Amino acid sequence: MVGTSRRAVDPDAALEDFVSALNQAMLRAEKQLGATVKRTNLAKRVNISVGSVYAYLKGTTLPSASVLESILCELQLDGAAIGQLQTLRDYAEIARRTCRERGAKQPSRGTYAAELPRDIRQLHGRKAELAQILAVLTSSAQAEFVTVCVLCGVGGVGKTALAVRAARSLEKEFPDGCLFLDLHGYADTPAMSAGEAAGKLLRQLKAPPESVPVHQEDRLVALHELLTDKCLLLVLDNVLDAAHVRALLPTDGDSRVLLTSRSNLNGLDDARRLPITPLSVNDSAELVRELLADLPDDRRPSEEQLVAMTRRCHGLPVAIKIAAAVVHTETWPSVADDDGGIEVFHDGDRDLPALFEYSVARLAPEHARAFTLLGLHAGRDFDLAAVAAIADVDSGVARRSVRHLIEVNLLASPRAGRYEFHDLIKSFAHQRAQTTLTRDDHAQVRARLVDHYLSTADAADRLLTPTRHRAAMAPSVRDTAHQMREYRSAMAQLTADRDNLLTAAITAYALGRDEQCWQLAFAVREFAFITHDIDLWLRTHELALAAAERSADGYAEAVTYNNLGLAELSGGHVTAAAALYRRARARFQQIGDTYGEHIALAHEAWADFVAGESAQALRKSATALAYLTAHGNPRNVAILLRDTATIEIAAGRYAEAVPMVQEALEVFHAQQLHVDEAMAYNVLGSAYRQLDALQQAGEMFSHAAELATRSGSTLEQTRGYDGLGEIAAAQANWPAARMHWNQALSGYTMLRDRRRQDEIRTRLQALPDTDG
Repeated sequence: MVGTSRRAVDPDAALEDFVSALNQAMLRAEKQLGATVKRTNLAKRVNISVGSVYAYLKGTTLPSASVLESILCELQLDGAAIGQLQTLRDYAEIARRTCRERGAKQPSRGTYAAELPRDIRQLHGRKAELAQILAVLTSSAQAEFVTVCVLCGVGGVGKTALAVRAARSLEKEFPDGCLFLDLHGYADTPAMSAGEAAGKLLRQLKAPPESVPVHQEDRLVALHELLTDKCLLLVLDNVLDAAHVRALLPTDGDSRVLLTSRSNLNGLDDARRLPITPLSVNDSAELVRELLADLPDDRRPSEEQLVAMTRRCHGLPVAIKIAAAVVHTETWPSVADDDGGIEVFHDGDRDLPALFEYSVARLAPEHARAFTLLGLHAGRDFDLAAVAAIADVDSGVARRSVRHLIEVNLLASPRAGRYEFHDLIKSFAHQRAQTTLTRDDHAQVRARLVDHYLSTADAADRLLTPTRHRAAMAPSVRDTAHQMREYRSAMAQLTADRDNLLTAAITAYALGRDEQCWQLAFAVREFAFITHDIDLWLRTHELALAAAERSADGYAEAVTYNNLGLAELSGGHVTAAAALYRRARARFQQIGDTYGEHIALAHEAWADFVAGESAQALRKSATALAYLTAHGNPRNVAILLRDTATIEIAAGRYAEAVPMVQEALEVFHAQQLHVDEAMAYNVLGSAYRQLDALQQAGEMFSHAAELATRSGSTLEQTRGYDGLGEIAAAQANWPAARMHWNQALSGYTMLRDRRRQDEIRTRLQALPDTDG
């Protein structure tokens, strides 16, 4: 009873007795049973964390009675030993309870002080990431290895704040404490060497100063020896790359490692990477409001200003905090107040351009050059071929730079083969290009971009329309390095580069490169026609016309008038289109191009037809067809046959139209002109519909819809569905009619064709109700 009384009033002694007895039991069991009772294996078998096992063995935490019983059974102790340890555990629990009741200080075994930075209150939108970190660092699935978790992402995204929050949340899991060290991988000072870092960590581990080796290699050995029997969390912040940190990582033991870096640290093969991305719009807005909550009402930005400020920060926490700090002392600038660049993001203590510059400063010269030159690319995204063109290097060199920029999170790859900057990094890259490159550098890069996108468009156009008449269209430009081999890849390339093609046309005109300007418009015309992209079509061709007139290039003027006329006609502007066609025909006559003259005449005929002048349209069409049949290429003849057949159908001469379309179809199919073929099937379907050959008409519309879907023509696909709806309605198949017309309505909505939308809605409303 004397012992019991002593332990009841002396908690330190009671706890020491229990801890001593438990450690002795562990040592005996390890000698007898080997690896089965190693701490990591024991934790798995008892279904507790490794940190908890360490905590029990060090006395920082007492196990519950049931957990202790499970542990002792795994240690295969005899009944007497189990009873003794259970009694000692109960004494220690009584001692602690007595201390709490008396308000006395709790016994502590002591851990290494965690030199963590201050935790912050504003950590919005990171619950999922925090849960992932905690799960990785406490998992026992890989307990036989040292777990390494990497938080990677762009500078200023909040990696350090998240690491600190995670470390503080895991205090009970690591009885030997937490070590934190900033390795200065991205700073205005040299990165800390592994040897220097090892010395600092040894001092955090309370190693006597005289025991810290002088030589860096010896420090690393001493650090590893000291970490071997520890269960602690090692947080290394601002790691430069895998080589920077590899020597510091524990090689054995039950410690865990949490790294933060702007690099993905791909060289650490067994690390678990958690990319930290910018905040969502909602989380950004919540953070902005919290940071500005203390502003008086008369200083608080309006809701519109808050939205604009949040949008300008693009989800980057450091940018949001800088903006909030600025707003506390002055009004946040509107776009009208400055150039919308990155310069506004500095608050006296923090400077966003400087933060990004630290990343670029760590790059190899060739990668830093590529990054800076990419700042002159005006489009949102680009591919590897564009990088090679901008940097004037081959694709292999370009790929290495791109790969490294992605690795250090200065560049992202949102989808296969396409690359883009975070908006604020894009602004920084542009600023860096403006301040570090010469005027000659700028001009050369812009010229290379024009040549690259002209080459891309021309190569793609030759796959879309291989037999298109291309007189005077032979751009002499650099290899595109593209892998376009078929229609589908050409469509995908032009779709991805759509905005870049427009920007290239604008740049070509601004540089006075008139030939490249009109040729670029010529090259994108078929793509714009297929996709019904009237805006791209008009804007490129208006620039092309201005360039052709400026250079007094007669052929360029004439062919651009023609193509611009078709754009106007496709957009529903018949009068404007007819005027352009007449100008095209007159210009072709002036330069003696009879072939071009008759192409323009054929276009005039179509404008007349759309305007309701069918007889005049038919006369012009017949004249053009006669000439092109004798002198033209088969594609143009087939197009004119199809158009003439359409005019015949409108005049009620359906039987005459059918063989003309069938002849055109043979040419389109042979030359793999998919959209032209789909258009012809729709025309043929209309002829059969008027001839009451409903089955044949349905087959034609089905062919048109299918072919148009595969070739990327929403317009012809929609016309096919429209025709199928008519056939189904004529056959009183109301469910099928409703289905096809709903598909057509979706297509016309996408095409923003209000008139046809209204027509389809009227037809749908008139259908009998088949429900029930």
